[in-house]
Amino acid sequence: MNDQYQGVAKFYDKLVKKNVNYYEIATEFAQIIGEARDLLEIGIGTGLVVENLLQIEPNYRITGIDTSESFLEEAQKRLGQKVDLHYQSVSELDIGKKFDVAYSRGGAWTFVNYESETMLASHIFSSVDIQKSFDCVAKHLQAGGRLIISFSNAYTDTYTDKVIELDNCIVHKKIATTQLIENELYAILDYLFYQNDELVTQQTLKLKLLSHQTCTMMLEKAGFIEKDINPGKYYIYLKN
Repeated sequence: MNDQYQGVAKFYDKLVKKNVNYYEIATEFAQIIGEARDLLEIGIGTGLVVENLLQIEPNYRITGIDTSESFLEEAQKRLGQKVDLHYQSVSELDIGKKFDVAYSRGGAWTFVNYESETMLASHIFSSVDIQKSFDCVAKHLQAGGRLIISFSNAYTDTYTDKVIELDNCIVHKKIATTQLIENELYAILDYLFYQNDELVTQQTLKLKLLSHQTCTMMLEKAGFIEKDINPGKYYIYLKN
């Protein structure tokens, strides 16, 4: 599995905390989750969402998967034995357990605005594997279980050329572009970190962009129906 975040893992938490209120996100998730307790986070990253969810409701039973070993190491440090962590791709998900709720907040997938269109941005490049990922999640959800895919503007041109100051004189800059590769659209994100004007590390991420219509058809094929949309926030799908 390709770890696209290996080069920036040690800076990731400080960077995202500058832009994201994780307690607010977790509070919103908790309201959607309601009485459900068995949760699957698809792309747990360094565990920031889960950390805040467990502050709100310590009785959540959470499993997290990720394809980044460097992120999982950070999540293990943060969460200890509170969460069951797996180094797995969602398109090959095989945990042997069913969940009440599965969610992705930019892990495997997120919704973004691209020009005037809502699109799915995915770390999975193959359309076949994206379909497999939806199929695998469906198999790991109870009947009537919910899939939540969050909306994000972090993968679009919104933050292009925005400079963010971190600790120890570290400065971050992101360059976001789009490319048409073999007739398929991708978002290309270059993360650059400087210290005293010297480039310390950089990482290039690539995300496949699919139209909302195509994504909806794939989810329906996997057995999901669109249940609720909060524009700019999240999409909720119900497993048949």
